[in-house]
Amino acid sequence: MDKVDLKQMRIFLLLVREGNVSKVAEEVGLSQQAVSSHLKKLREAFPHELFLRQSSGIKPTDFALELATKFSQILADVDDVFNEVPFEPCSAQRVATIIANEYAQLALIPKLFREIQRSAPGVRLRVVDFDVKSHEVALAKANADLVLGFSEYVDDGLIKLPIKSELYSCVVGRNSKIYSSIKDVSDLANFPHVDFASGAGHLPHSVDFFLKQKNVIREVVATLPCYTSLGTFFDTNDVVAFVPSAIAVSSQLKTISFDTEPQKFEVVAGWHRRSHGNSFRKWLTGIAVKYAD
Repeated sequence: MDKVDLKQMRIFLLLVREGNVSKVAEEVGLSQQAVSSHLKKLREAFPHELFLRQSSGIKPTDFALELATKFSQILADVDDVFNEVPFEPCSAQRVATIIANEYAQLALIPKLFREIQRSAPGVRLRVVDFDVKSHEVALAKANADLVLGFSEYVDDGLIKLPIKSELYSCVVGRNSKIYSSIKDVSDLANFPHVDFASGAGHLPHSVDFFLKQKNVIREVVATLPCYTSLGTFFDTNDVVAFVPSAIAVSSQLKTISFDTEPQKFEVVAGWHRRSHGNSFRKWLTGIAVKYAD
């Protein structure tokens, strides 16, 4: 096969179809001399005659017709290398592993799982806690398909796709008595606050910067490890907290709106370069984007 290249195969198939060197030359944008040169190399590569000259052009021999069938299959296989293998959700049987921070686990994963169950019932979901130090390695080693979290914490060496803009909302418990007393951002200085431990699921500087701009100094009376513990804390303590807006909605907390809001931040889906062309990963990312809001 070293004697025949792909371009010569394509020209050969055109010669079989058209039976005319000048027509083929015009179709491929080459001179007749160049096409004739390719034909000469093909003749030298095979032990049998390929074309018979006729008054109207050239006619392929039986050997040439058999060779054309083989060339067609070879070129089809080569061209197929560049076609992405589609992911078939209905018939898939596999596990989708997603690394997710607490925000993603509460606000994104439930809706994402619902869609997976609907369109790909054979796909099982495995959710892994986000870890700043290890998530990139897990994706590089194919131990996970996707990461969902805050852009600030997702490794810059990964490919990142923004899927949602988020912001922190001021919230109180469902039965809060201080709710009606907070009319303006400045009123926040009059009530106790709950904050959250720094980590990949929390962006404390977003809230701090917002309050600093408003000259509000808050009194933090408790620091909780995660957003999920806030609901129970609110049941027995009338305090103020800032959580991402989607968490406020999913946890059915009372939101206090102000004329101005904290600066928005990006929630992203991330993946390693090794899986950039992976059709399953693309499908999974598409669901995350679709159901982010």
